[in-house]
Amino acid sequence: MPKRVHPPQQQASTADLRAEFWRAPSEALLDRKTTAAGLGYSTGWLEWTATHGGGPLLTKIGRSVRYRKADVLAWLEANRRRVRSTAELTCRGEA
Repeated sequence: MPKRVHPPQQQASTADLRAEFWRAPSEALLDRKTTAAGLGYSTGWLEWTATHGGGPLLTKIGRSVRYRKADVLAWLEANRRRVRSTAELTCRGEA
């Protein structure tokens, strides 16, 4: 039996993934690459927060990890803060 030859699949660029994130409806379940591109974070950061806490809510479907866009946007809103100077970031917790 001859071997099946699969055509090479083109990888989506970060810009394509970011556009896909923002075009998706609120209830869409997005993969980790698309979510990371939409947030401007790396997939490694999302993996780390999935095991250590602190990131957006995720849903596991079998072995797949999915992020509901509405949950990601809610996490962004809950974790935003206004910074007038980067000195505010380095002095946090010191008094």
